[in-house]
Amino acid sequence: MGQASRYWTLVKLGSNGRSYTEAIAVARQFFQAQFPDLEDDIPEGKIQQQLWQIRQHSSHPPDQFAAELCLRCFISHQVEQVCIQLETQFGDYYGFTRHDLFPYVLDDPGKAGSQKQPGGYQPLGLQILQKFDPDRASLTTWTVRLVRQHPELNQFLLEQGLCMLSDWAILNDTTQKKLRRVLTQFHHLTEIEVQQSSLLLESYHAIYRRDRILQGQKGQCLSPTTAQLQAIANQMQTLSPSTILARLHTLADRLRQQRIATRGSVPSNYSLDQPENAALLESFSTESDDPSDAQQLEFLQAYRQQFLTCLDQSLEQVIRSRQQTLKSPKDQSFLRGLHLFYCQSLSMTEIAIEIGLKAQYEVTRLLKLKEFRADVRHKLLDGLRQYVRDKAKSYLDLDHLNHLDQQIEVALSEQIDALIQKDEAKATTPKGYGSRSLLAQQVCRSLDQVLGSTTS
Repeated sequence: MGQASRYWTLVKLGSNGRSYTEAIAVARQFFQAQFPDLEDDIPEGKIQQQLWQIRQHSSHPPDQFAAELCLRCFISHQVEQVCIQLETQFGDYYGFTRHDLFPYVLDDPGKAGSQKQPGGYQPLGLQILQKFDPDRASLTTWTVRLVRQHPELNQFLLEQGLCMLSDWAILNDTTQKKLRRVLTQFHHLTEIEVQQSSLLLESYHAIYRRDRILQGQKGQCLSPTTAQLQAIANQMQTLSPSTILARLHTLADRLRQQRIATRGSVPSNYSLDQPENAALLESFSTESDDPSDAQQLEFLQAYRQQFLTCLDQSLEQVIRSRQQTLKSPKDQSFLRGLHLFYCQSLSMTEIAIEIGLKAQYEVTRLLKLKEFRADVRHKLLDGLRQYVRDKAKSYLDLDHLNHLDQQIEVALSEQIDALIQKDEAKATTPKGYGSRSLLAQQVCRSLDQVLGSTTS
């Protein structure tokens, strides 16, 4: 049996913030007595079941404690692996390493049995064991689940901008009151938009929550099934299942952004006030260098809305143009593929299966995402350039405006390039976590109209 030492070596946190293993003599002696034939390939589940039974039912307290130590040692190795996996999946993008995560979860001293430690704190390994049910899941699965749900660890990840909850969990536990507050106070949506989102969430709860209760589901919120999406679409009456799915993702994105922003990080949605966009704001400084100057704020407010309007128009033009250049049925495959990539976060391989292509490279050739983004950039820059110049006439004299033409061009280019780069970066992150880029959200809005009209 390989890696047997995981049952008698405990992963601990060193004073330098790094992990190290410490051999526990009591655990090793006990484990080798229970499983003397170490060369045999004993199934992991059988080992854990036997140790669990001894811990729970042995009449000999030293054996109970030794069996518990073996399990805690195993858990500590799994905890370390979860931190490594989180670093591998998200570390580069969100700016953390495994060493940032270790202090939150590597806290087992390997002593004191099942009682709480001084101060009332119980090590995570003991918490996992107390909740472990071998009939429901393996100890590895149980550990991964509880580490990823660890409150302090999740708070740290939130502060880095990573919300580990799935879209479906966020939607499942959001009340109507909270939804209205987030959409009105945080996203500043119109009353009509809030009402539409409220109806969508109400239908989602009516179908998705009902099925979870009837089926006795607990823990992870799985993606809604095709039947559930159809049932929600039937309640909404005017929307197709694919449109329902896209709008549920968009709604969850908005809720996720608010959670991240209110718990110590910055929402990923677009803001002209961010540092990389400062050049455009500085172009309109007249006598004041204060960003809160009334004229600048007035311009920012109008510009934000125009930016989204121009982006929507650019996307619609590019999508329609690309669709028209493709012969049937490729035009519909393109729309469907774009929807699966941006709105459902499927990989190219998964998209190939969904739209009936043979391989990933065929999807790449069909979507041509690099060209797609370049076309959107060109259209967006053209649309904004004239708007900004016209708007600036209200704030600047003609000589000043002509002098700033090149600066405005550079500032707009920087801002749009940042939008495109963020979309490219988001597209490379693992699916299911983090909010989608602004470009992705607007692509889904554009596709809602196209796909909704063809599939409803």
